Amino acid sequence: MNKRLDMSNRLANIAHRQSKSRIRDGLFAAVVALAAVISLSTVSTAAHAAARAPAPAATSNIVAR
Repeated sequence: MNKRLDMSNRLANIAHRQSKSRIRDGLFAAVVALAAVISLSTVSTAAHAAARAPAPAATSNIVAR
């Protein structure tokens, strides 16, 4: 009977560790998704700003004498 109780405790420990691992994996996935959204927003803002920026003034390499 004692061996059966030990096995039950062992399985309970394994199940508990797996549930903690799933929570950690879920939090990691949420952080990665948040980073992707922030990155996409930053790139979109930069592209929009670059499209609206005035063209640089033309410069000439010819030196007047």
